[in-house]
Parts: sequence; C-alpha cells; structure tokens
Amino acid sequence: MNAFGRKGPRLTNLLERAQSFTAQDGTGAAPAAPQTLPLDLVVPNPRQPRRHFDPQQLQDLAVSIAERGVLQPIMVRPSGERFEIVFGERRYRASRLAGRREIPVIVQAVSDEEFDVIATLENLQRADLNRFEEVTGKLTLLARALNLDVQEVPAHLRQMRASPQAHPEDVQVTEQLFAQLGGEQWVSFVVNGLPVLALKEPMRAAVERGELAYSKALLIARAPAALHAELVSEAVAQGWTQVEVRAQIRARQSPRPAAAGDALRDLRRQLSPARLAALPEKQRARAERLIAELGQLLS
Repeated sequence: MNAFGRKGPRLTNLLERAQSFTAQDGTGAAPAAPQTLPLDLVVPNPRQPRRHFDPQQLQDLAVSIAERGVLQPIMVRPSGERFEIVFGERRYRASRLAGRREIPVIVQAVSDEEFDVIATLENLQRADLNRFEEVTGKLTLLARALNLDVQEVPAHLRQMRASPQAHPEDVQVTEQLFAQLGGEQWVSFVVNGLPVLALKEPMRAAVERGELAYSKALLIARAPAALHAELVSEAVAQGWTQVEVRAQIRARQSPRPAAAGDALRDLRRQLSPARLAALPEKQRARAERLIAELGQLLS
C-alpha cells in the first residue's frame, strides 16, 4: 500500500470531523457553548484559503451586523494569548467595519492538521466561492490525501485520468474524497477545473476577485492576447452573458468590411485608359470584361 492509501482513511476521518464542526455554521449543534471575545483578541488565519472578500458584500454584512449583531458565532482556536479564526473571517472583518468591539465565538481545540482541513472545507461549502478558490481548495485536500505537495497534484491527477489502472488506490481514495465533498466528480474536476490554474492575466485576476465567471474567462482566453484586457474590462463593467462574450469576441476579430463608396472611390483612382493599356494582354482583356459586366449590372 502506498502513501496515498495509508493517508486516505486518515483524511476521511478528518473530513468527517471537519464536517461536524462546519455544521455549526448553520443549524447543527455546537460542540461548545458560544462565548463573547474582544475583537482585539481574535486574529485571522494566516493560511486563509479564501483569497478575496468582496468589499460591497462586506459592507452590506457590516450594516446588518451594526443593526442586528453577529447572528452565528465564528469558530476560533486558542493560539498563545489570542484566538485564531478557524472559520468566520468574513463576519470578523464585517464586525470591525461595523465598529463592534466584541464577537460571539465557539472556542474549539483544533490541531494544525484539522485546522487546515476545516478552514478549506468551510470555504468549499460557501455558495459565493469563485472557481479559482474552489480549485485551490480541492487541491489542498487532495495534496493531503495523496501525500504530495500541492504543486504536484495537478500533474498526478492527469496521470491518474490517463492511466487509472496504474494508480488504483489513488483513484479509489480520490473518488471517496470527491464523494464526501459532493458536486463534481474528480475526472470532471481534472478536465473542467484544473485549466483555471493556467489562466493568464488579466483573466486570472478577474476570476480570483470574483468579478468574472470562470466560463467567460476561458472564452476570453481563446481570443487574441491583444484583446484580453479590453474584453475583461467590458465584460466585468457591463455584465456580459456568455453569449455576449462570444459575440463581442467575434466582432473584434472580424475585419470591418470596407464601405461600398470607399471601394468605388479606390477603383476610380486606379482606372484610366493609360493604366489599362499598360496591362499585359490577358490581364487587360479580363479587366475589360469585368468593366463591361459592371456596366451591364448598373444599367
């Protein structure tokens, strides 16, 4: 049995424990009674899987907290003389914006190993997670399951997809992991998720900020590089649909046809008895036939 196989059951247990904790964020029973802590004693997770917090959504939540308070406690763990956020950083940030001095918390003793898994899982359960954050979160869990560095996981997944019979235990545990996470299957993740890592700027930044849907970013990425910045900027500003993105790409790639009047003026400048006489015999005969046909069409 390889390291992946030995690691799989351990991760399964961690996920089950993580899911029992993240259930508190809704209606599940809390493992400990909520209490109130000064915000100054609470510190964010330095390895927070979530990269982007939408400023407008934070401001809206801050307004709600100012009026109604924090309705669901965040989870923290002891860290020296302070408490480190396990999940709930968005509520923590909004509470600071709202001018709150305290925040309701559930204090839970969580190991470093559990800490990373719980934080990642909680983020993956959020509806507003963008595709880039979702992919990096799943890669974090896969790295733990496969006993690999995160950077090594994409290539290994592609190998598994190409030759599943060569990695039977890896495939089995990966399938179990995705079954626990719910949603897409791991093969679909390889095909449709991993390409987000190859996105170049400015598409990557727009996806990471949650401003541009991943599907639209992929469409723009296939357009000429000279159009990328313009297309991203307008797609975000105007809220283009996928159909509109495709249409705009086609419009910008297609050369503008010359107006009929412009073509006629160009032809007049070039036509003269001397110019026709200077042509070789065959070309002159063809030009005369075309002029005659044009005369008949216009008559």
